[in-house]
Amino acid sequence: MSGLLDLLVFGDTAIDHFYEVDSFPKTNTAAEIFNSRKFYGGMGANTAVVAKSLGLSVGLVSVIGTDVEDYRRYLDNLGIELHLKGVFGDTTQSLFFKNNGSQISFFYKGVTEKLDELEPGKTFEKELIKRTSTVYLGRTYLNLQKKVVKSCRSKLLVYNPGYGVFEFTTIPEDFKQILSKTSVLILNQHELDHLMALGFKIGGSHGPKTTIITKGAKGCSVYGRNTEVDIGGFKTDVIDASGAGDAFNAGFIAGQVKGYDIFDSVRFGNATASFIVEAWGCQTNLADWDKVKNRFNSIK
Repeated sequence: MSGLLDLLVFGDTAIDHFYEVDSFPKTNTAAEIFNSRKFYGGMGANTAVVAKSLGLSVGLVSVIGTDVEDYRRYLDNLGIELHLKGVFGDTTQSLFFKNNGSQISFFYKGVTEKLDELEPGKTFEKELIKRTSTVYLGRTYLNLQKKVVKSCRSKLLVYNPGYGVFEFTTIPEDFKQILSKTSVLILNQHELDHLMALGFKIGGSHGPKTTIITKGAKGCSVYGRNTEVDIGGFKTDVIDASGAGDAFNAGFIAGQVKGYDIFDSVRFGNATASFIVEAWGCQTNLADWDKVKNRFNSIK
């Protein structure tokens, strides 16, 4: 393929397992699972799939295990331009145990960690970045990401390091390098708190000009160099909040690609996430642009 892309995603693919439990057991005890579900997931793939549903032309650079050929076909059938490196082994598995709105999560890394070993010119051509307007980086594959950002001059570069930041005991130099090239940094409140404990400051010397802090049902805070603006969310019945952040990223990027300013793009992000939380799974209950725009109009 050689056409222009609105969005190029660098991120993981995964299989998500959701378990509803009657309680969270203490060590050396047990609890009953009374419902289980399995879905396609992964921070990168989730964002790519939702962005595609919003009408963007999307590419995905990732790795995938030999155990999920059905996932590859699914992504291909959606019309996402795939640059996947197949690796012998198991795809990442995410396990979410939920009880009355609380959650405990476990992650089996599987082959996804091979993302950090990808080299421009092998899994994907350097020209790929040149023909996209927006690049999205998911999680903290710092070795790959520091190479990608070198080719992202004049691109909208959106970075959401996600739960990868909790592995930091200090702020890595590679992370600072990536942030220095980032247009928009997206974190949730817990991730921000952890980074601030390590010395990170919004708008600081190694931060981007715009930082967005997502706060679940409370919406988002948008920080510029000297400004802070709070933007509300769309009130809806939450069935499963997993994947809300990935959907927000896709909706925000769609707003930017379509020419909206930062604040309206955040509203589109909140509106997009509101659909995903209404059903189980991170790639279910997908909405098109018209449906998202209807909800956008009610967010302040």
